[in-house]
Order: sequence, then structure tokens, then C-alpha cells
Amino acid sequence: MVFREENKDKMTLLPGQMLAILSAFLFGISPALCKLVMGEMPPVLLAGLLYLGSGTGLWIFLFFRHENTLEELKRLSRRNRLKLLGAIISGGILAPLFLAYGIKRGSAYEVSLLLNLETVATTVIARLVFREHVGPSVWAGKALVLSGAFIITAGAAGGPSLSVAGLFVMAACVLWGVDNNLTRDVEEISSAALACAKGLAAGVFNTIAALLIFPGGAAAYRAASVLLTGAMSYGISLVLFVEALRRIGSARTGMLFAAGPFFGVMLSIILLGERPPSSFWVAALTMLAGIGLLYRESHAHLHDHVVQSHRHKHVHDEHHRHGHEGLAVGEEPHDHFHTHEQLTHHHVHWPDMHHRHGH
Repeated sequence: MVFREENKDKMTLLPGQMLAILSAFLFGISPALCKLVMGEMPPVLLAGLLYLGSGTGLWIFLFFRHENTLEELKRLSRRNRLKLLGAIISGGILAPLFLAYGIKRGSAYEVSLLLNLETVATTVIARLVFREHVGPSVWAGKALVLSGAFIITAGAAGGPSLSVAGLFVMAACVLWGVDNNLTRDVEEISSAALACAKGLAAGVFNTIAALLIFPGGAAAYRAASVLLTGAMSYGISLVLFVEALRRIGSARTGMLFAAGPFFGVMLSIILLGERPPSSFWVAALTMLAGIGLLYRESHAHLHDHVVQSHRHKHVHDEHHRHGHEGLAVGEEPHDHFHTHEQLTHHHVHWPDMHHRHGH
């Protein structure tokens, strides 16, 4: 059977690797943008507005697409509701709070650099806790990216060092590593609805907390700028990131996400006039080599698919060969409860929702 690809939507046509890199770009530029607009804004308020902008922007997007986020959340299983709650607390409330304090106390260059630690946390948690397969090329690519981060740190400070701001960013990265692995498994709702729920819940919580603790708030134009940054760097970026998680798994998505700090450093040079040392360019090439190594990864072997029943958006491909009795559905991406029959075959794949088998 030949499955037509031209009818898929634009996001479906993009490979998981490209989605991860686009997400990394949008997120990576956020420290420089926040540093530019936050002024004397309290870090708690910065964290709240970033996610409030993310959730609000995505809610408007879903509203015009006639998608009901509440209805999607209601159909989540109890297990996935708990995972979503854990993701909201770790990655939506606590992680941006730590990052905001890091941005407040450190330079955009330092913060952007240390965001590379998120890929370490994501990969280690994916391997040790969730038993996701991590092959030699993934570890090799990660080693190159971390080597680049080490070169920059050593070149900038005359030797490896870690400031208070760096400790805040490190804590944020560990929390986002937990968030990434929890989010990967919440597959019963669309990535946009998931990101919207996380943004609104975390944004409202931290914004209210900030206004109670720091009644002065912030100037309207600064608040609006942060909301816009949140919609772009946390809202759109998170949708792309969740899609990548579902297609290529936590370890690979986290690894490609390491490109984000590179984009952030470049923007800090352009907007803030920061000047990293010459060793940065050596480190940048090392990091790009690691990203390129992972992007070219090809993982294929004979594997088994067990009988599985679930619900998610899909098109008819080799993993979705079911019929639609009583449903007038074409080949556009559609969403309904369906069952996968047992299947054994060989093809290039990643640890998406249909390929989380052992090796």
C-alpha cells in the first residue's frame, strides 16, 4: 500500500529533528530578550508573565482553530493527569522561576551557555528512569556539545567556575529535564493543548504570587514585552518541542535542543553588546559538530509492535492501517481512539509513541 504524504499538515511534514532545532532557536533567544526588557521587574513576575504569555497566545490560537482545550484535558487518563501536573510544577512553575533569578543575577551570555545542561538532565533521566534507548551517536553528540560548553566556560573565566546565577540556571535545567520526560508520555491530547494548559496554569500561579509578594508590579510596556516573548519563546517553542519529543524521544530532542544556547549567545552579542572570548568560536564549532552528528543519526532494526489501543492525531501510514467504520474521514490528520495490531517490520525509527521497545 502506498500512503500519500502531500496531504499532511505542515507540522506533520517537518521531521522531529527540525522541530527540535526550531524550538531550540525560539527558546535560546529568550534570555537575551528578557535581559533587554525586564529592567527592575521581580524575577517571580518575569517567570509568571513568560508562561502567561505562552498560555494565552496558545489559547487564542486554539480558539480560532475551534479546538476545546478543556475537553481535551477531560479525556486524559488519571496517570497522564498526574504526569501533566508534575510537568506543570517542575517545568512550568519552578524551572522558569529559577531561570528568572539566573537572568536577573547573571549575564545573558552566561545564562544562554549554561542552558546546555538541560540536555544532560533530559538524556540522563530518559536513560536511567524511563529506560529510553540511547545509542553511541547520541552520547558522542552530547559529549561534543558539552565539550563546547566547557571550552566557553574555561575561556571566559580563566578556568571552570560556577556563579550563583549559574546555580539557579542549573536547577532550572534539572527541573526541565524532569518536565521533558513527563511531557513525552502525555500523548492523549495535542501538543498545542498541552502547552496551553501548562502555560496558563504556571503563568497564573507565578503571576499571582509575584503580585502578592511585590505589589509594585512592572511598567505596562515591559509586561507586554515579556508576554510577547513568552508567547514566542515558551508557547510556540513548547509546541514544537512536544511534537519533537513524541517523534524522536527525550534524549534526541534534548540533545538537539542544545543548539538553543548558541542562538542565545549570538543574540546577546547583537542586542546587548556582550563580547565572549575568542574560544567561543572554537566551542561553537564543537557544539555544531555534535548537533550535526545527532541530526544524521539513522536507527533501524527489526522490531515488534504489540497490540496497543490509544488516541492521538495521526494519518494513515504503515503504523495506522485501521478502517473508519461509520466515519467520513479522508487522509488529513485526524484524531480518534484506535487499535494497533501486532506487527513486525524493519525501518528507520526513533523512540516515539510507537517505538519505545527494548534493545
